Amino acid sequence: MMEAAGVIEELKARDPMCWVGLMNTLKAQAEEIVLTELIYQ
Repeated sequence: MMEAAGVIEELKARDPMCWVGLMNTLKAQAEEIVLTELIYQ
């Protein structure tokens, strides 16, 4: 998911706040996938 979203170490060094925002978004997406597949079905 990180590669698809363009989250790379270079971005982390260049724009840390953008990197954190993208990581938070990816974490939320991953949690939603897990909840949907394991709990709600």
